[in-house]
Amino acid sequence: MSAPTLPKHLSDLPIAGIIPFSATDWPGKLTITAFTQGCPLRCVYCHNAQLQEFAPGAVGVDDLVGLARRRIGLIDAVVISGGEPTAVPGLAEAICRIHDLGLPVGLHTCGYAPKRLATLVSQPESRPDWIGLDIKALPRHMHEITGCSPRVAQSCWESLAIIDAVGIEVQTRTTLWPGSVIEQNLRELEVMVAAQGHELVVQQARF
Repeated sequence: MSAPTLPKHLSDLPIAGIIPFSATDWPGKLTITAFTQGCPLRCVYCHNAQLQEFAPGAVGVDDLVGLARRRIGLIDAVVISGGEPTAVPGLAEAICRIHDLGLPVGLHTCGYAPKRLATLVSQPESRPDWIGLDIKALPRHMHEITGCSPRVAQSCWESLAIIDAVGIEVQTRTTLWPGSVIEQNLRELEVMVAAQGHELVVQQARF
């Protein structure tokens, strides 16, 4: 599955909404969390289905940066979540602007776009300081869980290798629910992640 063609007017990071204070989006840090609009996957457990459509954002990047500036000293960092941030334009520019404030930036991604991620992390200004990488499922189960193609099923592992090569702190995590194919094969997924040098964090789906 490839990302839908983006409307030409979407040149800025499309932000659907902002949580001004969050203690759950970057372990150990109090953050502002921004949610981007648009995701190419269709996860069966998605609790942010309203963010799947590629559309203009409801909040401007200027608003996010302005809020972050006002919260300096009250927050530890800014997290950009989604949707899928690497599938929309303007991500690098937004990270650079937040870094210019002296604030660290966290990124939530499923690793959907390894080439875009590689470009993002290649420059210190646009490189996230921490990444929460969603390991959706074992590659053979990715289509069932997300609707993606076999090519995309391998992308999260490529993205993990890119993250590790740069040395960015990363949390690998997966979402499960009773009776899911993820739960049934959790041990195999944990072993696969451990083989890459990481511990898999398990979170429960919210329906």
